[in-house]
Amino acid sequence: MSSRRKPTGRIIVMASLGAFAAGGLGLWLMQDTAREGFLAAARLTARWSFLWFIAAWSASSLAKLWPGGWRAALLFNRRGVGLGFAAAHIIHAGFFLIAILGFGAPAGLVTVLGGGLGYLFVIVMALTSNDWSVRALGPKSWKLLHSVGGYYVLGIFAFSYYGRLATKPWLGASALALIGAAILLRIAAAMKTRRAQAPV
Repeated sequence: MSSRRKPTGRIIVMASLGAFAAGGLGLWLMQDTAREGFLAAARLTARWSFLWFIAAWSASSLAKLWPGGWRAALLFNRRGVGLGFAAAHIIHAGFFLIAILGFGAPAGLVTVLGGGLGYLFVIVMALTSNDWSVRALGPKSWKLLHSVGGYYVLGIFAFSYYGRLATKPWLGASALALIGAAILLRIAAAMKTRRAQAPV
C-alpha cells in the first residue's frame, strides 16, 4: 500500500498550481475590468477547492463501502488531499480579498463572518493535520475538531451553491447534488460499520 502514497508536498503543489491556473483563467476571461477579473478568479478557485474538499471528505466513506483500488489510495492520501484543499482555498481567499479590499467588490456581513469562521476552521484543521497534533489533542478531541470543521465547511459550500440556483442553476444543482451524494455515502458507510459491529 505504501507504493500508492504520494508525497504530501507534491499533492499540495498540485492543488495550488491548479488554483493559480483557475485564478489566472478568471482574470483572463474578465480582463477588461480588474474587479470583475478578481471576482471571476475567486469563483473559479472556489470551485476548484470544492472538488478537493469533497474528495477528502468522502475518502473514508468510499473506502468503507468499496474497499481497495483507487478508493484505498484516496484514503491513504487523504491528509495530503485535505491539505491540498486548504492551500487551494487560501488562494481563493487571496483573490477574493483583492477584489474586496483592492477594488471595492461588495461583501455582506454574512459572507464576512460566516466565511471568516470557515477559514478559521480550515486553517486550524490544516495546522493540526499531523501525527503530533493527534497525540497532543488526543484522538477523540482531534476527531471532534475535524468533524465539526468539516461539516461547517460543507455547510458553507452548500449555502453558497444554493444561492447559485437562481443565477446559475446548472452550477448550483450540480454542486448540491455532489454534496448530497457525499452525505449519502457517509450515511451508508456509517450504517455498514454499525452492521459489522452488531452482535451476531
